[in-house]
This record gives sequence, C-alpha cells and structure tokens, in this order.
Amino acid sequence: MTRAGESAGRAVGTGLRAARRGAVRAGHASADAASQWAGKLEGKLAERGVTADHVRGVVADRAGLLVERAEQVEKQTRRSRRKLAKRAKAVRKDVAKATERARKEAGVRAKDIRKAAKQARKEFGKPQKSSRKWPWVLGLLTAGAVAGWVALNKRPQEVLLEEEAPLHPLNGDIPSSGTTDRDAASRNGRVTERS
Repeated sequence: MTRAGESAGRAVGTGLRAARRGAVRAGHASADAASQWAGKLEGKLAERGVTADHVRGVVADRAGLLVERAEQVEKQTRRSRRKLAKRAKAVRKDVAKATERARKEAGVRAKDIRKAAKQARKEFGKPQKSSRKWPWVLGLLTAGAVAGWVALNKRPQEVLLEEEAPLHPLNGDIPSSGTTDRDAASRNGRVTERS
C-alpha cells in the first residue's frame, strides 16, 4: 500500500514538472511569435507612414484609458461590495430579529399546547365520576327506617318461668293448683284480666 502511494505521488510530481516545462516552452514560442508579428506590423505601418513612436503613444493612450476604466470598475465594484455588505448586514440583522420573534412565538405556542394537553389529559384520562350519590343516601335512610320500625314494633316474647297447667279437655278450665291467674301473671310480668 505504501508503494502505491509513493508511485502515485511520483506520477503527480512528474506530471506537474512536465506541465511547467510545457508552459515555459509555450511562453517562449509566443514571445518569438509576438516579436515576429511586431516586426511585420512595423513594416506594414512604415509602408503607410506611421512610425513606431506614434504606435507606442497610441498604445500608451489606449492603455491609460483602459487603466482608468479598470480603476472605475474597481471603484464601482468596491462601492457595490460595500453596499452589498451593508445590505447583507441589514438582512442578517432582520433575520436574527425574525428568528428571535419566531422562537418567542414558538415558546408561547408550545406553552399553550402543553396547557391544552394537560387539560385534555385531565378530561379524557380519568373516567368521570357519576354525580348521582343521592340514591345511595335514600337507600341507606330507607334501610335505617325499616330497621328502626322493626326494632320498635317487635314485641318481646314471653318467658315462661313455670309450666302452665294444660286446659281441661271437657270444659276448657284450668285446674287449680292453689295459685290464681293473677299471681301467675304478676310473676311473669304480665297483668291480664280474665272474666
């Protein structure tokens, strides 16, 4: 791999050297051609009566005009570059302001969106509780009233302390065992009047 890099570098160096030599040869050839053309041109101008000094003056004047125009163009390009730089600076400033405004607006919008999302989560996230609690209250009150009525209206059962004598099968009278009905009734807590 390293040899491949070396050979590529050598090839590039050789190519550059050949290009430089070619450029030098072309420069020499063009200089020779220019001097030949200048000699031919002087001969033609001499046939018409124009001297080399006159041609040099015209070329110098032309060159002066070209230089002045080049300077004007350069000044204009400097001015235009300055103006362009000022415009670019103003545009950058405007873009920076617009970007800052957009960031602020985006922040406000994001805040509003977060609030709306939070509100939506509250509304739709949890099932809504039914507000019908009063049927339960009525049911409990009814159950309490029924229990109270049953408790108040229930009569206590008689507790028999002594066994009562069975009724006589023929006439339905109670045989007397020496105690009266009133004595027995007063003993068990109940007063009855029999006729």
